[in-house]
Amino acid sequence: MDKPLIMVSSVTYAMRGRDILSQYGIKSSIERTPKNSLVKGCGYSLFVPNDTDRAEEILKNSGVRVIGRTEGSKKL
Repeated sequence: MDKPLIMVSSVTYAMRGRDILSQYGIKSSIERTPKNSLVKGCGYSLFVPNDTDRAEEILKNSGVRVIGRTEGSKKL
């Protein structure tokens, strides 16, 4: 099973994005971007289990540099 990750351009944007999403009542966590991701970035992403599309729009509208989306593996 995979989980949606929103890739950002820096760890600072990841922390800022997590805080912004929290203000909207959206749970998120900072995770390492999988190494198999084709898009190069800082290596950090936001895992947003619900409302991922809405979360991405909020981040973009709030000035967070989103560089793409990828899938991470769920650990059981």
